[in-house]
Amino acid sequence: MKITAIDFETANGNPASVCAVGISVMEDDGSVEEKYYSLIRPEGNVSWFAPGNIAIHHITPQDVADAPDFRQVYSEMKQYFQDAVVVAHNARFDMGCLRAACLNTGIPVPDLDFFDTVELSRRVFRNLDHHRLNDMCDYLGVELTHHNALSDSYGCLMIVVSVMNLSGIYDPFELCSSCNVRIRQL
Repeated sequence: MKITAIDFETANGNPASVCAVGISVMEDDGSVEEKYYSLIRPEGNVSWFAPGNIAIHHITPQDVADAPDFRQVYSEMKQYFQDAVVVAHNARFDMGCLRAACLNTGIPVPDLDFFDTVELSRRVFRNLDHHRLNDMCDYLGVELTHHNALSDSYGCLMIVVSVMNLSGIYDPFELCSSCNVRIRQL
């Protein structure tokens, strides 16, 4: 089964204020690719940029001034959800962003299964003190440009690939069951 890793960056504390998205995919044949990246011009009602957010991801209002809006980006990225289980590192945040951006723009919230690689990391790599994405990528030897949405999505996906290789379980539903990780629905 295809696995789609997603990561959002936001302009401010509102989860609908998505300003970048990255998607990496593991296809049915096991190939892994960074598939999609876009800056996103947040909707007018959530378009202000908090200095703290800019300090984290370095995306400014000028960077997104000519970027597509969420409706345009969603029309391109939704294909990666088809016949896939979705993963995110701290999935509550990223799935909350997806849900909020859809609701804010009148797009139906997609019906998808997802799981959290933070939870997976905590279950499998119990010896580690921290399970933040950058810590996990350091531990696994995965190159990461942290808070770049495409790099973060790839790092997240590589956590899943690493656990699959360690366990010998390549079906994401079986993997989650074996690791006692809950699969949720958006």
